[in-house]
Amino acid sequence: MHKKSRVLAVTGTIGVVALALGLGSRVLSASGETAAVARQTAPTTTAPPGAPDPNLYPFGVPAGGVGVQVPPPPGSPTLSPTIATKTTTRIFGADPFQEAVSVTQHIWPSALPTNAPNGTPDRPRAVTLLTTDDPLTAITATPIIHFPDDAPVLYVTNNGVPDITLNEIKRLGPSGIDRYNNVDAFLVGAASNPAVQNQLKQIGIKYVDVTAGSVPDLANKVDQLYGSITNPDTGIPTMDNGMMDVVIGSTDAYQFVLPATHWVSHMATGLFWVTKDSVPQATVDALKRRNGQARIYLFGGPGQISSSVASKLAQYGSVIRVTNDDNVAYNAPPADTPEETAIAFSKMWDSAGEFGWKITGPGHGFTLVNINDWAGAVASSPLSHLGFHAPLLFTDSPTTLPADVDAYFKSVEPTFLNTPADGPYNMTYAIGSWDQISWPEELQVEYDSEMGNRRDTSLNTGGTYGDSAPGT
Repeated sequence: MHKKSRVLAVTGTIGVVALALGLGSRVLSASGETAAVARQTAPTTTAPPGAPDPNLYPFGVPAGGVGVQVPPPPGSPTLSPTIATKTTTRIFGADPFQEAVSVTQHIWPSALPTNAPNGTPDRPRAVTLLTTDDPLTAITATPIIHFPDDAPVLYVTNNGVPDITLNEIKRLGPSGIDRYNNVDAFLVGAASNPAVQNQLKQIGIKYVDVTAGSVPDLANKVDQLYGSITNPDTGIPTMDNGMMDVVIGSTDAYQFVLPATHWVSHMATGLFWVTKDSVPQATVDALKRRNGQARIYLFGGPGQISSSVASKLAQYGSVIRVTNDDNVAYNAPPADTPEETAIAFSKMWDSAGEFGWKITGPGHGFTLVNINDWAGAVASSPLSHLGFHAPLLFTDSPTTLPADVDAYFKSVEPTFLNTPADGPYNMTYAIGSWDQISWPEELQVEYDSEMGNRRDTSLNTGGTYGDSAPGT
């Protein structure tokens, strides 16, 4: 029943019609620069060029457009249909504004009235507003997403709130954080501007501004803010076992810490910054508040955060690197990349800090993002806060799944002994447009994630849920 390994190859371009959610600028630059794209109301649909591939269309090319027009649910006219396969779900967005809205529409139906007897479990308590031109600020804000704030990311501009975001705020109807003066929105960094503030006032949103003079200072301020809400006794975000976990990234290599955004939205954890060779005073101040009890996780190897910096941080707690290095199997450390760091973090489990996903077997969710789409990575972090609790993985190509990511998906493929009805199953969210992660690339993930039969002697990958149960 199991299939042999394959790589999907497609001649031409497969056009898929999806509903676009609004307008905005595409932000793809790894350096944080903004690259503008033409305005569009829907992704382009392109027919295969020349003669159709007989292997792709053995009985002729289908015509006539979308086969089934899917209306939004009654009472929710702004919800957009989602394209999904057996083991993948496309969270579509042609720009960061759309990506963020697609995520919040997937997680929060907001179908119950605010005066429902059992409260409003299908509404967020607040929203976190960011701009699309500053990856460091956006990453810094992600601890706010976690409970008790329950404040997903939406994007605004320096000139106000785009219609797509404003309409989504209205649809979500955040219920307010009762532990924090019923605040409905956090305006972080450049999102705290008069145009945004005035539009929120007009619709009755209660907001708080979260700004600072530098990114390390902002991280310290976010930590104090979130700590005061989640743990007013000490003001320090703390794990269930009392551990004070901290993740640290380098401002020189922010892509390495992007996987941590999905963790800090899931667990009460601080997020701070260093450079490769120095520790800002604001980071020192944040660590000192933990009185030497911090468990400090560095995202990247010595090429991103030097050994001298790791040594300086060690005076404030225990330091652990999140890296693909294996100090037993290798004489020299392998090169670190954001893609490999994300895989290493997905496999990692540190019982002392209750830190890491320990996904080395099936029965889990994943989020796949193009490495150049930092805004999509940040916006999708609520998928690890609620639902499948999906850690972040990267592709570095819009058309081909990287070999190590492909191998990782195969290694956690579900297998069955008696019946596939017993499960478990995996689900991967593909974030963004078809130009960022192509349809064939998504289908490679689908193929990797299908259920296999453990009686098949040719099957040498996959496993059972117990292979990755944390704490075992």
